[in-house]
Amino acid sequence: MIVGLSESDVMTLRQMAAEFRARNPQVGTFSPSRQPTVLSGVQVKIGKAKADIAAGATGTIEIWRSVGGAAPTDASEEVDAVFDWLSTETITAGKQVMIQRFKDEGLWRIVGAECETTTTAAALVHGASGNHKSN
Repeated sequence: MIVGLSESDVMTLRQMAAEFRARNPQVGTFSPSRQPTVLSGVQVKIGKAKADIAAGATGTIEIWRSVGGAAPTDASEEVDAVFDWLSTETITAGKQVMIQRFKDEGLWRIVGAECETTTTAAALVHGASGNHKSN
């Protein structure tokens, strides 16, 4: 959401949107709710890396599931997944990952992972030097 716009900015944006819709009727109308699209035959699972997984290696993923809208929990299932796509970073143990089954290759591949952070919580609270910052 964009905030802090003047009334004239809002009117300009509304006019631009109306002109765009008039020139592009195939785009359709705005819907405030979005429905997820399911791709037929695509298997995707979420979980956590059981140990560090280096780029180009295969690692074990502990699969997590959500039942009835509850928070995801360990499903007591493990899957080996290849981490050979779009990264040279290492995924550290415990990071959340998304894996997808590539049926034609006969493997699971890591296609998304929780970001690795280089700033610790202590550094954020105490400052980069580790010394407490007073106000």
